[in-house]
Amino acid sequence: NRLVCRMFPPRAKEVCMNSDPDVVVWPDYQEFYRWLRQETAGLSDAQLDFDSQDPAQEWMWWSIRRQVSHIACCVLVFAYRRCPTFLWPDGNIPAPIRWEDHVPMAASKFDRRLDPALYWDLETLLEKTKVAVDWVTQASTTVPIETIRATQSVHGATHFWRHVIQVIPRGVWIDEQDANRIHFTLEASLWMIYWEVMVHLYTIQRLKQAQGLPTNVTIPLVGYLSLPEYTGETAHPAPPQIRVG
Repeated sequence: NRLVCRMFPPRAKEVCMNSDPDVVVWPDYQEFYRWLRQETAGLSDAQLDFDSQDPAQEWMWWSIRRQVSHIACCVLVFAYRRCPTFLWPDGNIPAPIRWEDHVPMAASKFDRRLDPALYWDLETLLEKTKVAVDWVTQASTTVPIETIRATQSVHGATHFWRHVIQVIPRGVWIDEQDANRIHFTLEASLWMIYWEVMVHLYTIQRLKQAQGLPTNVTIPLVGYLSLPEYTGETAHPAPPQIRVG
């Protein structure tokens, strides 16, 4: 396995899972949210909706607005599907979005983003993101680590998952009987959702730079961002979220 982290800026929380299981650290999801607000502050509608459908520039296919919508959708659905017994033990699950329209996310008619007819303006998307960030913060900081590690899920392996699991030191493995299935502990998933949204934040910065706009924060190149496909260091795109086999 390659090293996950390239740098550790001084901060209260880590940006990488510690390879020693006795050292329990969590991402600072709230810091991510602050960075997201900083990078999107003051952008015009034209800047938010700038994109390119050039087949050679896949990273530009989704505009900044769509990146934020995907972030909100991704983390909301993750918390709803993976953490409900911890977040809402009484079964009274709140509905900041219409769950039936967005779950499962891969099958949603909105293509992995929030319904644009209902959730379009930036502030609304950021508000939904804040709800999601608060949920994963609560799950990671209030549930005992033993419980989090014992909570597992099994999914159909995709080319994307097969590629990115190289950056995580534990908690993800290919099924011994069926190589087309992959196991995740909740600990691993809570880290991977953080690295997922960090990639989209980095892409937001790239979209700003493509418009001649300055960026506002320095993002640590960790997790998925330690792989060249997510930073533009290689011409070919990352493997797709398509089932293996």
